[in-house]
Amino acid sequence: MQHAGTDEPDLQGTHVLVVEDDLLISMELTAVLTDAGADVIGPSHTVADALALVDREDISVAILDVRLGDDTVAPVARGLSRRKIPFVFYTGQGSNDPLWREWPGSKVIPKPSRPRSVVAAVADAVNKPTPFRKS
Repeated sequence: MQHAGTDEPDLQGTHVLVVEDDLLISMELTAVLTDAGADVIGPSHTVADALALVDREDISVAILDVRLGDDTVAPVARGLSRRKIPFVFYTGQGSNDPLWREWPGSKVIPKPSRPRSVVAAVADAVNKPTPFRKS
């Protein structure tokens, strides 16, 4: 990924939780989202750390890697859902992952993606009504 340009949607004032176990990818996501005006929470590299952030932070939206080492990010997605916080998945996982059955309508950003695709998906998740949040 390259850094986001000025033609990206504005994420000013948006608190984005980044959950990604790959250090370089998490650093790049942080840079892309920060360049778009977001305040990044984390990044978190484990399910336990991410759950702690979900419980204590003011989060507008989250971007979640599907696999964190050998663990699934499902507990984090469930915690976000309970708090009515929208999220998008950022993954290289295929369409056969069991996670897709639990969140069949979720936005999935494939790895790798261009910065504008990541920013647009996050902006869309913040602004789009979800099953637990109406516009």
